[in-house]
Amino acid sequence: MKTIRTLFLFCALMLIPLHAQEPSETAEARVERFLNAMGGRAAWAHVKFAHVEAVHDDLGIADPFTNKIWNDFTAPRVRFEAKNAQLDSKRAIADGKGWRARGGEVSAMTPEQVENDRRWWEANIYRTLHRLAKGDPDLTPRAVGTHRLEVFRADGKRLNWFVLNQRGEPMQFGSWDSETGGLFGPLASNGTVKYPKWGAMPDGSWRYEIVRFNTAAGVPDNISFSEP
Repeated sequence: MKTIRTLFLFCALMLIPLHAQEPSETAEARVERFLNAMGGRAAWAHVKFAHVEAVHDDLGIADPFTNKIWNDFTAPRVRFEAKNAQLDSKRAIADGKGWRARGGEVSAMTPEQVENDRRWWEANIYRTLHRLAKGDPDLTPRAVGTHRLEVFRADGKRLNWFVLNQRGEPMQFGSWDSETGGLFGPLASNGTVKYPKWGAMPDGSWRYEIVRFNTAAGVPDNISFSEP
């Protein structure tokens, strides 16, 4: 019995330094580390608009295509354009309505389609970065485990989650209830903020590489969300 007690005490003592080495970090500290890695709180608080151009490769589409997104962080206004030799698709939402154009034919989006794009806009990671940077009181960040940051709305609904490396850079991300998420590549900089150079689905069904990432303090005058 004495031998068993001695062995138990020895094992317990061996576990103490291991436990002490586990990182302890508040949600606020994790957010700050994330923002610092992405270019800084001040820079992202200033950004209220982003234009992203990327080359996408999707298993459901024969050839790579250029995907362009114009995103107003302050209101649900976003425009998408996808194009290659076989594909020419455009759509946008603004003021609670939306339109789609394919092959020159323009049609109104259904309420369900508008809502899908509005939810994409709400959970867009760059918009979430902006909101975290400006200290939006409607967002509640939570540090989960050693590497994960989760961001919740005021109603308790999870908006985004991120897996951060030790430098605060996002390695994986997801939105809403999805636990599948996507993978992020190394960061690049546009001179104002940083962003992942590429992203991909873990199952290999989709990937993209950013070729242009422009940001601004507001929507430029030459950007339209109206029908073409």
